[in-house]
Amino acid sequence: MMTVFREIKKHPQNFIILFILFIGISVLLFIFRFDSHSQRRIVYFTAGLYLAWSLFHHYKRGDLSLSIFIEYLLLALLALLVVVATL
Repeated sequence: MMTVFREIKKHPQNFIILFILFIGISVLLFIFRFDSHSQRRIVYFTAGLYLAWSLFHHYKRGDLSLSIFIEYLLLALLALLVVVATL
């Protein structure tokens, strides 16, 4: 367990995505569980944050390319399609 905290202290930017997905999907969707319009907005916003974080992460690492951008864009769109279709 302590190694996880050491890793978070060493590379906190790598764990931001976990925070984004946990807050965006778990907490907010539970709070707005009776409002499907707000749930869709939360899903759109979370997918946008996921895409922005991944581009920022690869930019900082110096390996951002068009193929990486397309990959993350398609993953975000697939997640949107799956989640919004179930709401």
